[in-house]
Amino acid sequence: MEIITSLENFHGFDRPCVIALGTFDGLHLGHQDVISSAAKYAREHNCYLAVFTFSNHPFSLIKPSEVPMSLIGSKEKYALLEKMGVDLLVEVPFDRQLAELSPSAFLQQLTKLEFECLAVGENFNFGCHGDGNIATLKRFASEMGFELIVRPLVSDNGIIVSSTEIRHLISVGDIAEANRMLGRKYTLSGVIVKGCQRGRILNFPTANIELSAQQAAIPHAGVYAVRVYVNDFSYYGMANIGLNPTFGDVTAARLETHIFDFNSDIYGSYMHVEFHKFIRNECKFASVQELCQQLEADKACCRKFFEL
Repeated sequence: MEIITSLENFHGFDRPCVIALGTFDGLHLGHQDVISSAAKYAREHNCYLAVFTFSNHPFSLIKPSEVPMSLIGSKEKYALLEKMGVDLLVEVPFDRQLAELSPSAFLQQLTKLEFECLAVGENFNFGCHGDGNIATLKRFASEMGFELIVRPLVSDNGIIVSSTEIRHLISVGDIAEANRMLGRKYTLSGVIVKGCQRGRILNFPTANIELSAQQAAIPHAGVYAVRVYVNDFSYYGMANIGLNPTFGDVTAARLETHIFDFNSDIYGSYMHVEFHKFIRNECKFASVQELCQQLEADKACCRKFFEL
């Protein structure tokens, strides 16, 4: 998959392309539907499949104080787009130059990619101040002679699938519904760092990822059944997000993952943690013994969930 990161690097191909347009900040089922419709057109018309999106959320320029947390990391996004058959990813900064383009000027920029079809969701807006909408696109499609695919919004149990709704679900611990709307398991990733090593003493050693520097949506505090990927292997486990209230000496939320049937030194390795099921809320226990008993129960619950 080719990646273009600047408007100045736009170029044509040896055959036309179809472009899926959108912010695609979560690559959820609604976003996937737009891209899949573009992919279908590409297969049927022997076109390249391109996705146009931004390397930063538009709010970082328009409303810096309201930039939402990310739902997908760059590595995960690139892998998912490649799996969907995308030939070209246009991922440009949403900067002042781009924000000030009129709808007409924006489409003129896209003509450098020699597209013959655009695919968008029905709530798509573009151009300076979002002045361009579906009606605008339909008019330009007629004038410029390109095909236009407009996809309806995707619903799940009567609720519109949106990045905003998914962030809410993650924040309240409804990871199962969030995963359904995402069309995949929600994942946090990072470098494994040393903690206080208390888990080792409790016979529940953990691989820890700092959350303070994460720009991602952080799940509700509590225990989760998870699957982890580290050093090209995958394992099952249970993870806790929170402040370790039983001990009261943690000031910033952390992600601590106990990997089942595992005992290797992986400090400094990059780990992906998939959230599969919410088990329970984080709580303060009266004693370390009570905590350990609950951890054993949590482990049994997770192993049962994964049928281990």
